Amino acid sequence: MSILKYFRPSVAKKAYKMFREKGFKGIQDKVKAIMYFRSAARDRDYDHFRRHTALTEEQLQEQRATKFKTEPVFAIVTPLYKTKKFYLDRLVESLQAQTYPNFKIFFVDASPKNKTGETEVTPLVESYHDDRIHYQILNENKTISENTNVAIDEALKDKEVTHICLCDHDDELTPNALFEYAKAINDHPNIKIIYCDEDKTDEKSEKFYDPAFKPDFNEYFLESCNYINHFFSVEKSLLKELKKEDGAIERKEYNGAQDYDLYLRLVIKALKIDEKLIKSGDNKVQQEIKTALYTSSTIHHVPKILYHWRAGDGSTATNSANKLYAFESGQHALEDYYRRRKIAVDKVEISPILGYYRTRYQRTNSPLVSIIIPNKDHIEDLNTAINSVNNGKYDNIEFIIVENNSEEEKTFAYYQQLEKENKNVKVVYYKGGFNFSKICNFGVKASKGEYILLLNNDVEMINFDSLGEMVDLLSRKDVGAVGAKLLFWDKSIQHSGVVVGLGGIAGHLFHAVRDIETEYCCYHNKNNAVQGYSAVTAACLMTTRKIYDEVGGLDEKLEVAFNDIDFCLKIRSHNYQVVFTPYSKFFHYESKSRGPEDSPAKIARFHSEMRTFAKKWKTILQQGDPYYNPNLTLGKDDCSVRSTREIGKPFYSEVLEDILEYDL
Repeated sequence: MSILKYFRPSVAKKAYKMFREKGFKGIQDKVKAIMYFRSAARDRDYDHFRRHTALTEEQLQEQRATKFKTEPVFAIVTPLYKTKKFYLDRLVESLQAQTYPNFKIFFVDASPKNKTGETEVTPLVESYHDDRIHYQILNENKTISENTNVAIDEALKDKEVTHICLCDHDDELTPNALFEYAKAINDHPNIKIIYCDEDKTDEKSEKFYDPAFKPDFNEYFLESCNYINHFFSVEKSLLKELKKEDGAIERKEYNGAQDYDLYLRLVIKALKIDEKLIKSGDNKVQQEIKTALYTSSTIHHVPKILYHWRAGDGSTATNSANKLYAFESGQHALEDYYRRRKIAVDKVEISPILGYYRTRYQRTNSPLVSIIIPNKDHIEDLNTAINSVNNGKYDNIEFIIVENNSEEEKTFAYYQQLEKENKNVKVVYYKGGFNFSKICNFGVKASKGEYILLLNNDVEMINFDSLGEMVDLLSRKDVGAVGAKLLFWDKSIQHSGVVVGLGGIAGHLFHAVRDIETEYCCYHNKNNAVQGYSAVTAACLMTTRKIYDEVGGLDEKLEVAFNDIDFCLKIRSHNYQVVFTPYSKFFHYESKSRGPEDSPAKIARFHSEMRTFAKKWKTILQQGDPYYNPNLTLGKDDCSVRSTREIGKPFYSEVLEDILEYDL
């Protein structure tokens, strides 16, 4: 009966049409795809994922037998305070189980001392009988920052230690954690900072949940939140440099966000090294830039769960509100970070969602923004778009309406009235067939602005300072394009960033999810945070004229599909960043003007453009979007973990090969 329910007239009609176009194999492939995604949905959960990615004993033994050319010595730095026996046992056991043996443990104990000068933790530490443990009892319990600094200082004095790793006293590492870090250092000699993915564990280490699968280094996401978090490792020499300049590694005035403050200061130093490597013409760096894969040479992300964060009582892992002071400290750390980088910021605000921040920039000037709007009839929509932008706070704008094949007389009458009543509106006429790339390029040539905003005619601005927000971000010298948050009429998400490879070629995250600004409703709160992406949609995309010309504008071979994704990747290939901001917000009444892509000619063109894009950007499609994570599925847009069928292989490798081999 479960099979019979699919034999409806509408299904039969579609099956017959598919049979005529692609034969029995076409139907077979479609059924396979449907069944695949139905079964994938059932086992796409973290428990399944953990079981299917757990290392076997043979794999662990293979790691233990591995000899690296470079053998770093890691210092695990951990302050203790009345640490529970179970917690410390679990931590030490997880360290002793490491498949990479070159490490030392630096414990500093701030627990109250008894008459003998020991603490309640002392016998526990001594019971481990491990000469890699360096244990020191502190005379008093100062701040977490000051206590940690004592351990760091001891590690810095050790001549054998090459890297410092921060670890909490109640957390655990996976047995391959240090092996993966040592491997990364050998594979990428420019690395100064390493971080990994993490999850949470309960009081008894029985349940593992809430995985944080992070992107590769994402500068603008780090400015929105401490997404790096645990397990952080830094080269000893870089840490020494920081201490020499600041006098302290972790600063007590940022208590509660002391790690975030440390990361931000170290990132500044790492980015300066990156700049030198880029200028040096390093071949590996240049190749990553060219293929739009580059994020950093010195800040490295290992996309594996290597750290388990204990969600105990009073922990921010359980409830962010447990340490409200920490978010004010994070706010001040960000303010200091901007001062150090000489980035003109008006203020940093704490988001309604704790742990996230909003940066408001100082607007020193308001350059002319040329707004390029392709249009065919639909004057009511166009009028709504223009009026909504005109009613905004940013007023140094010009509208370039690119007329393309309108058929209604009232459209042209509207144009005349529009130009007559608005000195900042200019209508230009593109007489060829519909080619979005050509139309936009044509409009840009007719414009005068220093900044260019590509805007659909079926949008309506929501936030009054949306343009100002985009201009502010583009004032950052490394930003090449800025995209906005777009919502459907019902306030669900139409666009909050694009992932290359999602759905096959590229897709929007969190499509049709209800957008809520004050609640954590999407993975990592990504719908509400400024961050870098590989691409954003050209339905609302701002760039500068200089960059538009530098990358050659939109590729006119891509008439309708993927031209905006291609444009963003070209920007990335010139070593600029593409940034999404949720504070620039529009309604998008998608595809009202041109209609659905459902005719045979349109489908054929879509396939052709898909192939053109896939050939051009084959490397990033094969290796994966650096702003996503290889542990997350490409079959859904909600950032859920890969299903058991997807684990261990590029999910869309077969689809990609089909695209490239497709006979046009």
